[in-house]
Amino acid sequence: MGVYVYSRRLMAAHNNAVENLVVFAVLVLVAAFAGISNEQTQLAVVLYFYSRLVHAVAFTLGMPAIVRIGAFLGGFTAQMILVINLVG
Repeated sequence: MGVYVYSRRLMAAHNNAVENLVVFAVLVLVAAFAGISNEQTQLAVVLYFYSRLVHAVAFTLGMPAIVRIGAFLGGFTAQMILVINLVG
């Protein structure tokens, strides 16, 4: 594979990260303005970061879909942890 293929994949991973960041950023900002910060919300932020990092690397390198799906689910779980803390 040429550099062009990797650059296209990395750009696609970046676009996906930006799309998901919109939801995550809103949740984090709402939690911050509501004064909600605990071990769960901190775990959610770390989980989201590493999930997106794994997703970007897996997508760029063309790893099996199960790796990308796992990384996506990690990010989704992080968002749900934030939602639960905001609602509960």
